[in-house]
Amino acid sequence: MALAVPGRMSALRRDVWALLKATSRSMYLSFQVLPAEVADAMGLGYLLCRAADTLADTRLVPQGERLKALETYRAAFGSGAAPKLALPEDFRRHQADASESELLSRLDDCVALWVRFPASEKELLREVVFGVIEGMRMDLTLFPGEDESRVQALPSAEHLDRYCAHIGGAPGLFWTRLCLLKVPRLRAADAAGLERQGLRLGKGLQMTNILRDAAKDLRIGRCYLPQDELAQAGLTPKDLLDPKSLSPLQPVLKRWLAWAGAELEAGAGFIEAMPGFRLRAAAAWPLLLAFKTLALVARAPHLLDLSKEPVRVAQGEVYGMLAGSLWTLPSIARYRSAAAELKAELDEAVRGL
Repeated sequence: MALAVPGRMSALRRDVWALLKATSRSMYLSFQVLPAEVADAMGLGYLLCRAADTLADTRLVPQGERLKALETYRAAFGSGAAPKLALPEDFRRHQADASESELLSRLDDCVALWVRFPASEKELLREVVFGVIEGMRMDLTLFPGEDESRVQALPSAEHLDRYCAHIGGAPGLFWTRLCLLKVPRLRAADAAGLERQGLRLGKGLQMTNILRDAAKDLRIGRCYLPQDELAQAGLTPKDLLDPKSLSPLQPVLKRWLAWAGAELEAGAGFIEAMPGFRLRAAAAWPLLLAFKTLALVARAPHLLDLSKEPVRVAQGEVYGMLAGSLWTLPSIARYRSAAAELKAELDEAVRGL
């Protein structure tokens, strides 16, 4: 796959965007509407971070080898050249998803494209990759088990906050800083304030993923809800393997649903600051979907039961939200009203726990 960038920075090649579509869901929708000045870096940043996630989650490869691969990958961003990563073939061969295998097979090309970005954008891409790699390292060092027989919880709320800051907050900061760098109408913005909002928006999105995927993560030995809070509720991580544990878990669940909602709400101002429909929509769609998802999590009677349908916003609702955004997003007042309505729905669902 050739990833030549003739002259000025061009859009990512069509085959890379096809790979981006295959390895994403809601985020791909956002990338599709991004203006050209930020689309390339956003798309490449997603692929580079997704590759780190794939390396960390290749469970048929021993954890020690995965940690080593992450360090090799991290080192690839330490020089101005584009080194060959020389990752073991096992990583590509053990992917159940063909798109993940394809992503790893093209990783050298993605790093080579990173080298061709302007220095300021290269540094932002390096920072986001390093942040996500740190989150992956937390996964591999704090969760030594690979299945439900050795399920373990994060030790404390501080660990969970830090994890969300790496996995969600680092991309949120990357998004913010890239827009501040590349979008002229943001040059006079309160950069520090926008960065705080971008960080919290990213953390809220990550917590939404954690709560939605709780049952699936438990089966691979990971409980992201803090150990000390589970103990206060009279629970152990292994107890959560029984779907009947949802009732005693509700106080813990309630806290983190509220936390996620508060982080999203704190990041909502980021969307308001974005000039133009395309930038605003790219950030607003994940946020609005997250509010909807959290409300579904709060009301899900089978959240811990992996045999039941996973929590997911219905496709019709997603398309309805996208169509409705043509009306809501051009107006700050209408956007605020839509976001406030979804936040109120979430608050009501949390109060019902």
